[in-house]
Amino acid sequence: MAKPKTTEQQQRPNLPPEVGRSLSVRILDEGMYDDLRVIMQTGCDASAAVRQALLLVANVYYEAWNRGLTPPGVTPQIVSMNVKPTRPVRRADQAV
Repeated sequence: MAKPKTTEQQQRPNLPPEVGRSLSVRILDEGMYDDLRVIMQTGCDASAAVRQALLLVANVYYEAWNRGLTPPGVTPQIVSMNVKPTRPVRRADQAV
């Protein structure tokens, strides 16, 4: 008799953990360490850095699929980016 599946993750191999569950990510090499360190220079912790990176990549994938640039489920090739320049906030007491 076959053993019943003991974890939900085995039943759902291509889905992320349920909302509220922890996710563990192993730092695989120096390059990944450096990438995480770069994002954390903004003052966020490692968890926030991973969340930010996930949000950015997921939005790029979604838009590539939604616009028909890449078939759904295929990893898009990211070849450029746009960054809005930071403009200093002027205060009323700053004479210009």
